[in-house]
Amino acid sequence: MKATRPLIAVLACLLGTGVCAAGTNFAPPTSVSLYAKPGIGAGQNCLAGAQTDDDGMNEKPVVYLENSSGTAAWHVTLPLPAHTYQARATHCVGTPSTLYVLVQGDTQSEQTISQTLLEIVALDRSTGAVVTSTPIDAPNVGAAHTTWVDDGDQHFVLQENSLIVTGKYALLSNRDGPVDFSLKAPMNLHP
Repeated sequence: MKATRPLIAVLACLLGTGVCAAGTNFAPPTSVSLYAKPGIGAGQNCLAGAQTDDDGMNEKPVVYLENSSGTAAWHVTLPLPAHTYQARATHCVGTPSTLYVLVQGDTQSEQTISQTLLEIVALDRSTGAVVTSTPIDAPNVGAAHTTWVDDGDQHFVLQENSLIVTGKYALLSNRDGPVDFSLKAPMNLHP
């Protein structure tokens, strides 16, 4: 059994379902769209994006940890949030031990009826392993709605041991009337 574990890990990496170690200069595959590449300290960058299948559909969230030398320390394909058919990693911040990634997932392929759901995923900075994940939502919204967070590091910030997320939501009955929101991530997210 021990002899098959490395093979299983390699297959999971190649299939995009596991954590992959690397050590050579890299560029994400052409099937990956990057949404963010913030510096996260120690000369490293967190590359957050989405990988599509061959026809450019069915996004899966991916994260790469890039060293100062331009090599990938690791990359990981994250699980889709519950009730979504595709998702993308759009924002990333880091502490010395943990990366926090914002994932935005779509519930339907037809955008006029789809909702975007938000989730924060905590990754072990040294390995890329998922530590925990938690769905988040715009506060105090009772009706059916969709949420999203625009591009830019200022919308996903680590501040005084809390994650501050700023974005927008729109009621499904009035998609033309988006409303701003801001929330502080639950403290139990931080290992």
